[in-house]
Amino acid sequence: MDKSKALQKATLGGSILAAITASLCCIGPLVAVVLGTSGFAASGVFEKWRPVFLGVTFALLALAWYLTYRKPKAACEEDSACATKPVAKWNKAVLWFATGVVLVTAAFPSLSSAILRGTQSNAPVVVTDANSAVLKVKIPSMDCAACALNIQSVLKKQAGVQQAQVSFDTKEAVVQYDATKLSPEKIIAAIDQTGFKAEPTTRKEKP
Repeated sequence: MDKSKALQKATLGGSILAAITASLCCIGPLVAVVLGTSGFAASGVFEKWRPVFLGVTFALLALAWYLTYRKPKAACEEDSACATKPVAKWNKAVLWFATGVVLVTAAFPSLSSAILRGTQSNAPVVVTDANSAVLKVKIPSMDCAACALNIQSVLKKQAGVQQAQVSFDTKEAVVQYDATKLSPEKIIAAIDQTGFKAEPTTRKEKP
């Protein structure tokens, strides 16, 4: 393998890796939901560096395009064997595929937010019995709807939680819970364990 082909593969691989890293702020919480884990505490770090990773992503992708489509140093007659060899066509196919992967991955936070917003309920949480209480907290560090879905999944697993709604649009969580089994402090601790800090706003208990 010549140096040009090795560099092309390295830039393609690097662009895909950088795109995935740039989107870990949203991919991580969604993976946590699928795996049933408590959260993805480092997502805020990846969100902070997302512009840098995206810059690296598209710089490497641009270099891969240049290396693939630049004119070869040696002359190659049109319709000759060297101009149509399968390896060259395969490299271009891989480039187009990798570009699609990079674009979808880089746009994943926006795409997932649009999709996941439609799956979340906006119905109000209503206190239903004497032991029920409602805690409302702000979670300003959420950076995509997948984060809200992850936090909501974690809350619903807590013993004593009756309802839990987490909204990315308002950056809030509303939790109805059994006050004999769970405290506001434990609910906030459960949210904090996902890597997103909760800020209490209201606490309502049924008299």
